[in-house]
Amino acid sequence: MKTRTQTAGVAGQTGADSQADPAAEAAYDGIRASTTDVAAIAQTTGIKPENVQQVKDHTFMQAHLLDRFVRQGIAPQVRRFHASAGIAAAWERLAAGQGTAHDLQLLRHEGAEAWFMRRHGPSFDAAHTAAHARYPWKG
Repeated sequence: MKTRTQTAGVAGQTGADSQADPAAEAAYDGIRASTTDVAAIAQTTGIKPENVQQVKDHTFMQAHLLDRFVRQGIAPQVRRFHASAGIAAAWERLAAGQGTAHDLQLLRHEGAEAWFMRRHGPSFDAAHTAAHARYPWKG
C-alpha cells in the first residue's frame, strides 16, 4: 500500500489520504462548533433543518469508510473526510445567506451521498459515484 507521502497526487479529493490543509481544518473546526449554521442555511435555502443537519453530520462530523482510492493502492480507512477549502467556503457562504447555485449543488451532492450510504452500505466510493452522477460537484 502507498504511504502518506506517496499519495500526494490525489490531494484535494475528499477521502484521499493526502496531507492536511491547516486553513481548511480550522474552518471545519469552526463549522463543527457552530450552533447557528443549520438554521441559517435552512432559512435561506428553504431546505428542512433536519436535512441540512444530515448533510452537516455526513460532511463534517461522521467517520466514513473511505475506499475511493483502493484501485490506486491506498488502503481503505474509517475516519472523517479530509477538510476541503472549497467545501468549507461553500458551507460558510450558505450559512451567511450568500450561497450560490454551486453551493446548493454541494448540499444536494452530500445529501445524496448520505442517503446512498444509509440505503446501500458504507462505501464512500459507491456513494460518491452515485451522488456525482446525479448531482456533480467539484470544489
